[in-house]
Amino acid sequence: MTEGRFPIVNTDSRTGAGQLHAGLVDLLLARGTITTGPVEAALRSVARHPFVPGVPLEAAYAPDDAVVTKRDAAGMALSSASAPGVVAAMLEQLDVQPSMRILEIGAGTGYNAALLATLTGPVGHVVTLDIDQDVTDEARHALAAAGFGQVEVLTADGAHGHAPGGPYDRIIVTAEAWDLHPAWWQQLAVAGRIVVPLQVTGTTSRAVAFDRHDGHLTSRSMFSCGFLAMRGTGAQPGPALTLGEGVRLLPGESTALPEALAAALTEPSTDTWSGVSLRPGQPFQNLDLWLATTSPGFCRIVATPEAVAAGLATPAFRFGGATITNDTDSFAYLTTRPAEQAPAATPDGRPLRELGVRAHGPQADDLTATLTEQIRRWDKEHRDTSPRIDAYLKPAQPPAAAAMTVIDKPESVLTVTW
Repeated sequence: MTEGRFPIVNTDSRTGAGQLHAGLVDLLLARGTITTGPVEAALRSVARHPFVPGVPLEAAYAPDDAVVTKRDAAGMALSSASAPGVVAAMLEQLDVQPSMRILEIGAGTGYNAALLATLTGPVGHVVTLDIDQDVTDEARHALAAAGFGQVEVLTADGAHGHAPGGPYDRIIVTAEAWDLHPAWWQQLAVAGRIVVPLQVTGTTSRAVAFDRHDGHLTSRSMFSCGFLAMRGTGAQPGPALTLGEGVRLLPGESTALPEALAAALTEPSTDTWSGVSLRPGQPFQNLDLWLATTSPGFCRIVATPEAVAAGLATPAFRFGGATITNDTDSFAYLTTRPAEQAPAATPDGRPLRELGVRAHGPQADDLTATLTEQIRRWDKEHRDTSPRIDAYLKPAQPPAAAAMTVIDKPESVLTVTW
């Protein structure tokens, strides 16, 4: 175990919870998700299961599984405890130092705030916000019970931040953000960093660590992830289109979603396989960002676990799949299956998958051909490259450059350079 700055509060290793807790951190170390001593020490110090009461211990310590804690009447998730692997990766991006002031947007169960409070120490301060009173009530109770009563838990719209507690050395957003809101820029310290799951032109969110640079924000690191969308002021513009029970299309930046698309899901689907395998880690995580910046009619399909189990939709990732439409009556999206032309698994035991396209509607063949070609082009030209994202708060504008994609948001302008 790498030495950290903080003492480790040892959960009883003889209990099932203690063994699962230790095993989770050991696995994240072996994967390379945890790379620093302080993050390791914080994760060993704070048990996760007290923050997800009623959940089986195996689920509480599953490395790649979020725990949904609140759903709406239609069964769509509204709040959750993020997967531990994602939590650890974002903490590494954030690089919290002792005595820092930290703003968390999206309180969830309070688990992440407890980790942040451990990292910043007794001299620092953590403020965590959530839009739902019941969520903040439960997070406050869990934090107090775990010994983190010093964390300030507030019910507020995250898009507005919390100016009285700023400026913040670090801001972390734990909900998918459609835009970078002015309050976040204003409340971030001059040398501060913000880590945010940013939705770029309708794509699955990318957890991006932004630092200030010459009057704008520039990405320092990013990885693919899935988060529940922000609500309130920060909600994604434009309504989602319901395709079937538990299946929706989320609009892209300028993608219209005509009602006729809803009927396409009732059409027989076609599955086409690309021959391109997915390997866990960096080599594939920017595929959907590539598709979002190159494919017209880009949007995203999301489905509940029940809809996936029933075969209504099979998105490539549990948190949704990149999708293109013909703007009328057909759509196609990324899906996967076990890779047939590759080893059964990677050295750490995670299986390889083959990318494919599932399509519905009268123009399914044309959309399949378009999406398959883009998958293969990404595999050939961009699998091993990582883009840079720069953000400018309006009215500031980026300099002109032919190599970048410009994405106009309501409050900011993003550029993506490969």
